[in-house]
Amino acid sequence: MAVRPVVAGVDGSATSVAAAAHAAWQAHRRGLPLHVVACHGPGAAARAQAQALVDEMVDRALATAPDLDVTGQVVAGRAAATLADLSADAALLVVGARGRGGFTGLLLGSVSTHLAAHSVCPVIVIRPEGGPIDPYTTADLTVVELSAAPPPWPVVVGIDGRPESAAAVEFAMDEAAARGAPLVALSAWWMPPVNRLGPVGARPPRRPTPPTDAHTVEQDVRQMLIEATADARARHPDVTVDLRPAKAPNPSVALLDASTEAGLLVVSRHDGNVLTRRLFSSVGDAAVREAPCPAAVVPE
Repeated sequence: MAVRPVVAGVDGSATSVAAAAHAAWQAHRRGLPLHVVACHGPGAAARAQAQALVDEMVDRALATAPDLDVTGQVVAGRAAATLADLSADAALLVVGARGRGGFTGLLLGSVSTHLAAHSVCPVIVIRPEGGPIDPYTTADLTVVELSAAPPPWPVVVGIDGRPESAAAVEFAMDEAAARGAPLVALSAWWMPPVNRLGPVGARPPRRPTPPTDAHTVEQDVRQMLIEATADARARHPDVTVDLRPAKAPNPSVALLDASTEAGLLVVSRHDGNVLTRRLFSSVGDAAVREAPCPAAVVPE
């Protein structure tokens, strides 16, 4: 089986350059190849500009990690579709939250949200300047040491109680361990954990029984967090885990609030019954669009 690379989508904007640097760190720490991709519009000039950008990103990665296996690719066409296709054979996709438009039209918000919804592999969206990824946004990226992890700010993961969230929990725990950071396992508790709402595909009850005691519900959610993180904690005993039942009217509200002091926000992407889709379908979109720190969306 071919080794799946870490794919970085670039367009020359500051956030995409930061994404390429972060992708290089991810590839380096995982022992995987790095594949840098730029999309371009029609014409030889657009292709030449995209190729120059990819060559520069490849050279920068090799300058700081000569042992890294780095390849580049330019593709004519739309970035969203191209990167979504490439995600099928990738271990991780890293892009910027905002782009410059211009010759590629890459990463203009709609592309990153499209990838959050359709990427086959996990996708990390790097935020504009101001977050803990700042070491990668320096003017001279040739001085970036790819062997240095991002700052050890907390990694926050949203947990909704469904088994399909296990991949996001494991991804978040692995990121926390690699960064030397604590993990915050968060679940909004304005209602019982969704694993009490019925099996996948089941029709939700017409009148779900509301929680009657806030303390009981909070303890119920805490127990769910204990169970949901048990396997990941056993595999990473050195990572400090903060179990955080959060009273909030919406999971997105609680996660965005927790992400203000985080180095990475991790959410899962999955389908469920009608009620769970209503509750959680917008969480990944909110994380990509509004989180002040880098956000990762992990498919089930």
